[in-house]
Amino acid sequence: MRAILYLEKLNIMHTKLKEFMMQSGEYIKGFTEIIACSLLSEGDDYIYNMVNRINARGGVRITNPSMLMTMKKLTEEGKVRSYPAAGAKGGDRKYYSLTELGREFYLRNAGQYLTAVDALRQLIEGGLKK
Repeated sequence: MRAILYLEKLNIMHTKLKEFMMQSGEYIKGFTEIIACSLLSEGDDYIYNMVNRINARGGVRITNPSMLMTMKKLTEEGKVRSYPAAGAKGGDRKYYSLTELGREFYLRNAGQYLTAVDALRQLIEGGLKK
């Protein structure tokens, strides 16, 4: 019986957390740089497409202005570079690519971000066990 209640509580919390994450960009603020570097580690891309890729995966919502600010910061820090390229419909798009510094940042920090996410999950789920 306790196990069933625990699972029900966990399911409710998971649903509420997912709803919160979809509605609020606040929780993701510290992760936008590593997310952008992760996407660019897969290949060069432009902001609109990066945002669509993130939002299509579900569980996370990010806006074009938020990604634009992240890319500006990463560019200023030398972690990414931008270049114009012709878009599929004729106009130029600004593409971004990881620099060597950006690749090092991503490889050095990705594990730490995943550890932080796991620690947060354990802390949140810990309250459900009571």
